[in-house]
Amino acid sequence: MTDDRKPRKPLGLRAFAGVMVACMVLGGVIGALGSVLDAVSSPLAMLLVPVGAALAMALSLAACVWWWRGIDEAAREAHKWAWWWGGSGGIAVGGILLLTLFTLDDTALADRFGTNPAEAFMGGIAALLFLQMVGYSVAWAGWWLKHR
Repeated sequence: MTDDRKPRKPLGLRAFAGVMVACMVLGGVIGALGSVLDAVSSPLAMLLVPVGAALAMALSLAACVWWWRGIDEAAREAHKWAWWWGGSGGIAVGGILLLTLFTLDDTALADRFGTNPAEAFMGGIAALLFLQMVGYSVAWAGWWLKHR
């Protein structure tokens, strides 16, 4: 018996953009819901925010797994390479930046990142994630330019 089925075509840019837009919309809805429920001081509201965020993350992860299974081997290699080298490079740049900022005694800088420890911590996390995404994007583009 022969298998007459056509090979499955890998997912392209349209599927990637669809997954990213769906995840961003879901994140925006959960963020807006969190802002609305933050004004309400009830135990149910305090429970709905983390449950909603966990549900949104689970749905986003499921969408990403679906997308990952649908891409071809070259795209997988590009993303794995960019994740390792770009993410590591972003962390390295963030670490150098952090060590440099520790040597400065600048109150204007403290005002930008927050004056209390929680604000400074969240500012540092946001900066590190931003640097990782920049590194990932540069490494991903470099991989494709090298292998095309």
